[in-house]
Amino acid sequence: MSGKKPAYGADLVIPVLAFAFTIYFLITTSAMEWEAKANGVFVGWMLIALVVVQVVRIAIGYVRGRGDFGFAPLVQPAAAMNKRLGMMAITIAFVATVPWLGVGLGLFLGLAAGFAVMGVRPVKRILVVSFCMALVCALLFNGVLDTGLPSGPMEKLIHHFVHTMR
Repeated sequence: MSGKKPAYGADLVIPVLAFAFTIYFLITTSAMEWEAKANGVFVGWMLIALVVVQVVRIAIGYVRGRGDFGFAPLVQPAAAMNKRLGMMAITIAFVATVPWLGVGLGLFLGLAAGFAVMGVRPVKRILVVSFCMALVCALLFNGVLDTGLPSGPMEKLIHHFVHTMR
């Protein structure tokens, strides 16, 4: 290490957000089918355990004087701040709109926007990768596993084709 102490304040941001998201996730999956609920509870408690491990690790480091509660790494380099804020806005928009757009369309739009913000080029690559990921997730979670995740236009189309083929 170059003599700089770790900024534990910055290191705590992701665990705190992960904990908040996990609580939200556990609450929203409680009304779903038992398979989704069981998976949600398992994944949620695993994430909470990882958050606890991270918080304990940070607390031990702080008590031993290895770091402080600074937040400098969150804003440096300053040139990356627009991308960070863009990704945060995309994530918030995804969570807010997925009940209406469904997992497939919401994931497609979120991924495409995220790739664009992060500077992925060419646009054709963004659209192809986003479409493939969204289609696979929609097929897997709503078509095959029937998890009860929010259905939008893409899932309704898949559901129509799956039931037409039977």
